[in-house]
This record gives sequence, C-alpha cells and structure tokens, in this order.
Amino acid sequence: MSKTCHPQRSASQSHREGRSRRTRHSLSLPLILLPFCLCAPTHAQTHAQTRLAVADPPLTASAPIMGPAAAPTQPPTQTFHDPTYHLSFDYPANWTFSHADGEISTFHLDARSAPRATSFRAVVAFPENPFPESTFSGAYVYFSVTPRSSSSACSRQARSITLVKNIPRTRPGSKTRVADILFTRGHDEQRDICITQRDEIYTTRHRGACYRFDLASNNFCGGEVSGVKDITPAQLDQVRARLESILNTIRFDPK
Repeated sequence: MSKTCHPQRSASQSHREGRSRRTRHSLSLPLILLPFCLCAPTHAQTHAQTRLAVADPPLTASAPIMGPAAAPTQPPTQTFHDPTYHLSFDYPANWTFSHADGEISTFHLDARSAPRATSFRAVVAFPENPFPESTFSGAYVYFSVTPRSSSSACSRQARSITLVKNIPRTRPGSKTRVADILFTRGHDEQRDICITQRDEIYTTRHRGACYRFDLASNNFCGGEVSGVKDITPAQLDQVRARLESILNTIRFDPK
C-alpha cells in the first residue's frame, strides 16, 4: 500500500491540536465582544450625566429679574376753568380755592403792582404750613385779567421791584416760557429786616387782555421774639416749586 500525502498524526498530537484550536476560538470571542463591552458602560454613564445635567443645572450668578417700575402716585387735583377768559389750570385737591377776593386773602395786598383795573378771577392757597417752626405764614397763586391791555403795558406789570426800607429798585422783567406760553416774568419783593413778602409775577397778552399770575409767599419778621426760625432760602425754593407746579398746568381753550 502506498503512503498518503498527509502523514498520520498520533492520537495525542490530534488531541493537542484540537484543544489549541478551541483555545484560540475562546480567546478571540472576548476580543470581538470587547468594543461592545466598552461602549455599553460609556453610553450608560453619558446618559446618566445628561440626566444629571438636565435635572441639576449649575448655579450661576445673574442679575435679579425686576418687575416693571410702579408709576409714582399723583395726588388728586381739581380743575379751574374760566369760561369768560377761556383759561384752565389744575391745583391740588386739598388746597384752598376761592373765586371771591377777601375770602382767604386780599389780592391787592399780595399783588401790589397790579393795576386797579385788574379783575381778580381766582386764588389757590397752601392748605397748611409746611414749615411750622419757621416764620412762613402763607403762599398763594392768584389769577387776574386786565381787559384791553397793550403788549407793553402787560409786560410792565411784570417788572421786577425790590423795596428796601421803602426805596424801590426797579428793572424790566425777562421773557420765559411756561406750559408752552410766552410770559414776561418779574417779581415784587419787600425787605426790611427779613424778606416779609415776595411776589413772582407772570404776565402774557391774550385776545387783547393781559393775563396775570401772582405766586405770592409771605413770612413775618421777629423770629427771635416768637421763638421760631427765619425761613431759609432753600425752604422758600420749595414753596415756589409747589406754586410753579400749578402754573405748569395752564392752558387756553381751543379756538
């Protein structure tokens, strides 16, 4: 009998080769599955981190969220309207108002430079003394009209006069615009030991008449005797600002 091309292997050799092939197969299987094993924990870990990031976002400093600012509360007002001279203005509802001269004040005592032909129309007065420990005694807004007045005569009513120990010092008034109306502005001030009376005068000519507003503030002298302090310039400025706030509401009726 002729010999075969493959020599016969002994039983022990065949057994060793079979076991070697099984070992290679068993070692190669974990190597094939290794990427899947590595990917699975990584994916699970990433998913857990994502859920953590969504559930618990990192704390960061940020500007507080502010709601819309509340509009300042405006005090209630009343409106005065003069149907004869077609003019209106507003004043605080708690202020004292009068159509009658002499009821709460006397027009020609406060508006001393107003002509005798001037017609008193209305007055508004402080309801209380804002500085009770001072020499302040009152403040008023007067509205008056001088019929059939020229422009020059109307402007002369607002010249500035300072009376010091009965000696007048006079100069022309200046032009100013209030509530989009052109006025001539001046003052009438009486001084002795202190300023006892100051009247801020605003005049404007409209429909052939002179419209006049007097912002008068009064105080008394002799604080040393009565135990109160003389009103300060800063306090007088506060008084004038409140009077001027009424002046800023002036408007003529539409034509």
